[in-house]
Amino acid sequence: MKNLSAVNKVIFFINNIIALLFLLSSLASYIKPSTISVAPILSLATPILLFLNIIFLVYWIVFGLKKQFVLSLVVLLISLFVFSTPYKFKSNISSSENGICIMSYNVRKFNIYNWIDDINIDSKISTFISKVDPDIVLLQEYKENKNFKLIYPNFYHHKNIEIYPKRTITYPSGLAIFSKYPIVNKGSVEHKTPYTSIVFADIVKNNDTIRVYNFHLESLGVVPDKDYFGHKDSEKLFKRLKKSFKVQEIEIDILRNHIKACNYRVILAGDMNNIAYSWAYKNLKSNLQDTFLKAGKGFGKTFSLKGFPLRIDHIFVDKSIKIIDHKNYKNRYSDHYPITATVLF
Repeated sequence: MKNLSAVNKVIFFINNIIALLFLLSSLASYIKPSTISVAPILSLATPILLFLNIIFLVYWIVFGLKKQFVLSLVVLLISLFVFSTPYKFKSNISSSENGICIMSYNVRKFNIYNWIDDINIDSKISTFISKVDPDIVLLQEYKENKNFKLIYPNFYHHKNIEIYPKRTITYPSGLAIFSKYPIVNKGSVEHKTPYTSIVFADIVKNNDTIRVYNFHLESLGVVPDKDYFGHKDSEKLFKRLKKSFKVQEIEIDILRNHIKACNYRVILAGDMNNIAYSWAYKNLKSNLQDTFLKAGKGFGKTFSLKGFPLRIDHIFVDKSIKIIDHKNYKNRYSDHYPITATVLF
């Protein structure tokens, strides 16, 4: 520190704070939201803190200050044991085998509220999916639409029905499953609200049955282009985030118990509404394979927050399932980007 200029002393002090916050955010993925409610909020900052530590590392190396760059280097090395690398340079898997292609896509209700200045979003999404031609399609924020046409022999759109003395109310779940293969069983993973966040279908191919879950975890209520992300102030934003993370915890616990009771191999796909550095990701993935980590490349962006690439949509598969390929698509027909994984089972 003695040989540092006044400016570099300030920079190194900030470097220490950022390094400490990054280590704390790394621990947040091990803490249940219901235990320490601020932990998942801190985990949201992990990608930014990771980027800042890389900037500090480069800065000290450029200026030849070896003692200072060690701090960020050690922190980044520690993070490799906690998280996967944020950027995949190439796929670890190369195969010419033909497998089953699974698509997951949050279609944002086919733009019914005109978030995108395009009146043909619904037909463009169906054209896109038909062109990719996946064997199984899992849609979130699905809404029945006459201009959205997919020709699949098997289809499941769950609806909740509540019966009252004088009326019956039907709540569409917003989750749909399309399959080229027979669906022999289907249902929802029950939650205590009218909004169903997880559905499943048992799909048969070549006398082998696999259970496919389509999930859409509790939304964080974030509007990227508005002040305080669509809330009146930071306090309102934090309250909403805390509530959402606790609901996600309940959803994941219920789903994990549902999987334990299942006798089939499973595939999980959908919109997690959380980042890959979170408790939600760690526990939703659990002992399954993340198809992006096995066969994807790049940042794996499925959602953009103020230009920052986030990976919040995932496809997880049983360890016994062979992963052939993972693709991220860049079409802007929703606030999410679609993903596909090709697997063998």
